[in-house]
Amino acid sequence: MMKILIAEDDFGVRDTLKDFLEFFYEGIQIDLAVNGQQAIDMVNAGRYDILITDQMMPDMTGIDFIQASIEKLRSDGTWVYVYSGQLLEELTVKLEGLNEVKIIDKFTNPMFFKEIIDSYKAANS
Repeated sequence: MMKILIAEDDFGVRDTLKDFLEFFYEGIQIDLAVNGQQAIDMVNAGRYDILITDQMMPDMTGIDFIQASIEKLRSDGTWVYVYSGQLLEELTVKLEGLNEVKIIDKFTNPMFFKEIIDSYKAANS
């Protein structure tokens, strides 16, 4: 069973993304973290195939969360995505040395999240 972690402090965005993915896929487990610290705890306690995190959260940024968990994420082979409305160049500098992390524009077409799942399934079948 594919396991996905969504780290997002905004209830509406978090639940909408979960509902969207569950509409297209059966047999996936989606866990939700409401802040960066909870996401760190969840990554340390389990293994996720895909991580999708917001950049701007109240207790820490998505990048801070990823940096705190990167060794575990790397050893688990987790696909990591951070989404934000920030400028791409600004995020790219902050992600230096974290080449496996992909950036998603917060205003991207929601179907892009479906493409992430499809790509993961194709790469791991």
